[in-house]
Amino acid sequence: MTDISFRKTVVERFGGPEVLRTVRATLPAPPPGHARVKVLAAGVGMTDLMARSGDYLLQRRTPFTPGYELAGEIVDVTPDPAAPAPAGVRPGARVAAAMTRMGGYAEYVVLPLWQLVPLPDGMDPHVAAAVPLDQLTAVSLLDTHGRLRRGDTVLIQGANGGVGRAVGALGAARGLRMYGTASAPDAREALARNGVELIDYRREDFEAVLGEREPGGVQAVFDHLGGDALRKGYRVLAPGGVLVSYAASGRPGHMVGDTLRAAARLTLLRLRPGRRTALAMVPREIRADHDRYRSALAGLLAGAHAGGTAPRITAAPLAEAPSVHEALAHRTLAGKAVLTNGG
Repeated sequence: MTDISFRKTVVERFGGPEVLRTVRATLPAPPPGHARVKVLAAGVGMTDLMARSGDYLLQRRTPFTPGYELAGEIVDVTPDPAAPAPAGVRPGARVAAAMTRMGGYAEYVVLPLWQLVPLPDGMDPHVAAAVPLDQLTAVSLLDTHGRLRRGDTVLIQGANGGVGRAVGALGAARGLRMYGTASAPDAREALARNGVELIDYRREDFEAVLGEREPGGVQAVFDHLGGDALRKGYRVLAPGGVLVSYAASGRPGHMVGDTLRAAARLTLLRLRPGRRTALAMVPREIRADHDRYRSALAGLLAGAHAGGTAPRITAAPLAEAPSVHEALAHRTLAGKAVLTNGG
């Protein structure tokens, strides 16, 4: 196998979108049990923006390449005699992956074979790249931590964001009753497509709204806000309900501290009887159970390819990562953003 010269986007210092730079690098042959993958599309999420600005707890050092999810085509494989490749993972196969470490904004990557999940025949790689992280997070919230049943009621904080939209789509398929906080002008119509009732946080207090409409409480609250929202979310739970935190927003420049404070609040809430709290950490969950990850992602890809849970896509070339970050930060980007390398 020969080395591959390729381009990738790097963050060499924390800052705004302008710190995203395209550089050339060389990719050697993969080690045993790994494959080199030509990236056809890489998903873009708010976590990438937090990491770029230095506000992401799991990415505290530079340089690094952002991106936790991708779809691509396997170039070559170095077998591991002790761990045969999963079915369908071979040179030429199109695959998707949720990565446990950042690195997706690139033309090529090296990934473990177990992390690669074949795409359904004919699936658009741009759609596939938009599925892994948001929808696996939604599965973690709904199933792993929420343990929800048809007819249960949930509150989705940030329901018009990537994870929020994924929870809405998958929750509708599970027969859940859903409320969602959001403020974007088009949020009401977008959420209504999945049966999510909007609570406009600019005009309404979600605790007051749910106190009136759901006096018995809700079975689950999915929170990425932290702060007072955690305490209020806990108060709207029904007995036996669960508050699941899956990320933390905060003040720009203070998000790491705000994240740690949110984790501390979650721990204190856990000491109160009658309701549960949980912290969803999808990269850790992926590492902990490879088979479950592969089964879940395969099912999500099939569902998106069939059309029922496919996210709306905005695609842009890899070189336009700075402008995509800018648009995402200002909430002027429609749907889920993916960066493309052709294909």
